[in-house]
Amino acid sequence: MAILDAALQLFLTNGYGATSMKRIGEEAGVAPNTLYARFPEKATLFRAIVEWKTAVWKVTNPPRYAKPGSPISEVIEVAMNAMFEAMDREDVSAMGRLLAQETERFPELAQIYSETAARVGQEGLIESMRASSDCGLSEKELSDLANTMMECASGHMNRRMFNGNSGQESHRRAAKRIAKLLSYGAAQR
Repeated sequence: MAILDAALQLFLTNGYGATSMKRIGEEAGVAPNTLYARFPEKATLFRAIVEWKTAVWKVTNPPRYAKPGSPISEVIEVAMNAMFEAMDREDVSAMGRLLAQETERFPELAQIYSETAARVGQEGLIESMRASSDCGLSEKELSDLANTMMECASGHMNRRMFNGNSGQESHRRAAKRIAKLLSYGAAQR
């Protein structure tokens, strides 16, 4: 745990590219042989951090979904509000900033995040939408809708940051708009 914590703090402070495995070992208080035995490369270490943080986030901010049998619009709105709330957390937004800063140079970071944290979120969204009262979407359509919801959440958070809008009311309004548009689109397919 000391290695993961030290690496995460160094990545967030200095960036992924500027943080050496040697520095991580020093900060964690472990010998280089120990560090490399557990994590042969920095990307492996980053994957372990994302898996660890995803598990923590699931406990500290458990997913919230609408009750099974709710209309798809309600399912989407509840899920959007939950995503906004999660993305407002400093530890989650810090990871997002790290990815935004480093993925152009290190595309494997986005791949790792997509295969772990984003996949967990997507699976929960699909399960929730599948249980809605008016969902007649195929698995592919459910996957596309979940991806679109996640993209909408990121877009809303970025727009909010640039416009200086804050607070839960901004989230609620956006969640309602997104739910209305996406559920309309799902019904029109």
